Amino acid sequence: MTRPKTHTIALAIGLLFSAGIPGRRFQLSASQQPGEAPRFRVGVDAVRIDAVVTDRDGRIVSDLTAGDFEVRQDGKRQTVTFAQFMPVLIVDERRDRPAEPREVARPPVVPSAGSRVEAVALPPMPVKREAVQRTLAVVVDDLSLSVESLQNTQRALHVFVERELQPTDLVALVRTGGSSGALQSFTTDRRVLHAAIDGLRWNGASRNGVESFEAVNQWTTFDNRTGMGSPDDFKTITQLRNSMSAAGTLGALNLAIRGARDLPGRKAIIFVSEGFQLMVREPGDSTRLPDARLRYALDRVIDQATRAGVVIYSLDSRGLQTAGLQAADNLKSAPGDRSMDEAVRLAASDRHEFNRDTQEGMAYLAEQTGGFAVLNTNDLARGLGRITNDLRGYYVIGYVPEDGTFAAKGKTPRFRKISINVKRAGLRVRTRKEFLGISDPQDTAGPTTAAEQLVHAATSPFAATDIALRATALPAFSPEQGMFVRTLLHIDARALTFVDGEGGRKTASVDVLGMVFNQEGAEVGHLSTGFAVALTAEAESDALREGLAYSLRIPIPRAGGYQVRFAVRDQHSGAMGSAGEFVDVDDITGGAFALSGIVLGSDDRKDSQAPGEADRIALTPAQSLRVYRPGARLSYAYEIYNASTVVDVAASIHRGTERVFATAPNTLVLPPGNDRRFAAAGGLSLGEGLPPGSYALIVSATTPDPARKGRSRTAVQTIGFDVEAGRPK
Repeated sequence: MTRPKTHTIALAIGLLFSAGIPGRRFQLSASQQPGEAPRFRVGVDAVRIDAVVTDRDGRIVSDLTAGDFEVRQDGKRQTVTFAQFMPVLIVDERRDRPAEPREVARPPVVPSAGSRVEAVALPPMPVKREAVQRTLAVVVDDLSLSVESLQNTQRALHVFVERELQPTDLVALVRTGGSSGALQSFTTDRRVLHAAIDGLRWNGASRNGVESFEAVNQWTTFDNRTGMGSPDDFKTITQLRNSMSAAGTLGALNLAIRGARDLPGRKAIIFVSEGFQLMVREPGDSTRLPDARLRYALDRVIDQATRAGVVIYSLDSRGLQTAGLQAADNLKSAPGDRSMDEAVRLAASDRHEFNRDTQEGMAYLAEQTGGFAVLNTNDLARGLGRITNDLRGYYVIGYVPEDGTFAAKGKTPRFRKISINVKRAGLRVRTRKEFLGISDPQDTAGPTTAAEQLVHAATSPFAATDIALRATALPAFSPEQGMFVRTLLHIDARALTFVDGEGGRKTASVDVLGMVFNQEGAEVGHLSTGFAVALTAEAESDALREGLAYSLRIPIPRAGGYQVRFAVRDQHSGAMGSAGEFVDVDDITGGAFALSGIVLGSDDRKDSQAPGEADRIALTPAQSLRVYRPGARLSYAYEIYNASTVVDVAASIHRGTERVFATAPNTLVLPPGNDRRFAAAGGLSLGEGLPPGSYALIVSATTPDPARKGRSRTAVQTIGFDVEAGRPK
């Protein structure tokens, strides 16, 4: 039997990893896209600010006009030129109670032959820039979190991702102690967010240890005769350390604001922290004064958030705290020291004061940017629900400022106070409190060089669509090469520019960029190359109809979640295309039971093969495109790693969270000498009446756990595909 013609670009290029190179930060062009909401601007002619108006029950009020608002700058009334309500569309329109989290459909439960069932997060539907309603950056301040708070935060964030996020929400999770803050962190993929949450670890540089309060050690004494110094010396050092750490926290917030600045929708930062002390006192002095270092950093954050149109909400991850004794406290005193009763009272007073001071900084930051702080609640998930509920709609209000608002060249600018009142009784309004009297700079130009354009397209959370590009990332393992991800790219050849070449052939030249990011958003792999393809007239016709396939291997140094991003650019026309995939690589080298990525094909098109052959037989464009018609028979192949004697497997097809088909469990017996892996395959037919749309094939497997009698281990793998009516089988 003759194999069908394929047009695969096979390049012997490996992905080069740059060990130890910090993740890059990228900034989108500051120019707004057509149809987007007006962004806060500070200019010579006008100032635009945003405000949230609610009634007594917390419901958003949407029918106000410019005449209903009274705006004051530095106490002087201003002329309101316009007021426009910007709705943020929420799928569940019944949500009108501010503090009640929403129940949403859970990921599908995948049946297995064993006693366990496994919940699987499906790949998200692609979202266009104009469809994004909210851009949220969850900034986890691991420079302040204690071990106890970190665990509570992780549980709440998992609930937040499942219950509160909408398909049109663009979300990033950023750590103040290590995330790169780059734009590639923003995603609509819940799998990426769950992996990032699971990857949170207590930071050894945190201002807090196991618990939120420093343990009291009453027995410790400081004596100049011993050379240990005085208690005030240690307090001064601790205060300086905490001040520098808090400045680092605010610096990371600035990076998150810059990353969200030019993204669409209602922009907000959810700042999850144990706070920072804005007001401090010198040892031995009862006077509380602002920390100069933090005050400067805080003013900078507030001003940048104001100009970027970013609202900041604060969440105290400690929950409701008491000043009572803890297990780590040692109040045993030496002879002549203060009494036990006095020591307890002093410890309680210090803790009350510390809790108040750190919450003041969080509350001030939120209020100055138009948000609010969620404090003293043990239900952190409900607190996150209050925040997302507040992001349902807002007003953009413009006014003409008075002369002298903006500092002339060479003059020192002043902070300008803003206040907004609503004339209608019973309504409450929240907005930013101030801005710095400097006009915004002119919008910067977008990327100009070919390399800049490729980086911009690869790191943007939105796909470049001049060239239709589809990526398939398949995690795999071999004893010789270890763990890797095989990537298939499908390139729509109709968008390429073919020019006359030698021998009557048509040639096209394409630049390719590949980037790999770990779950913290740091770049860990980089590939920059290009290729040229020369086709005969007959081959050109086939390529235009079927597209081009490009394949490569990406070595993975360790288990974890990774985002693989690609961008292509036509060298003749400058047309761009981009695509990305999230892969979760199990610790196969460490003995984890796992499945490889699924190679999906159609028996009707004779384009299916086992994954182990993918490096020796050319992959077809159909396998990388993954688009079929109703009635087609799908075949799928994968590998199984680190199994015991038998493996029970089952497959199912889902559309969204709805299961539309499931196979009966099938038992596989491991062949002898399988070298920790063996290949498996299956097939199923798509119904003739299957409606067009996006689907997911899920394969689940269980095997006995050799380390625990009577227990089993489970592995699940997913691949998406599309059904289109009229496409050839």
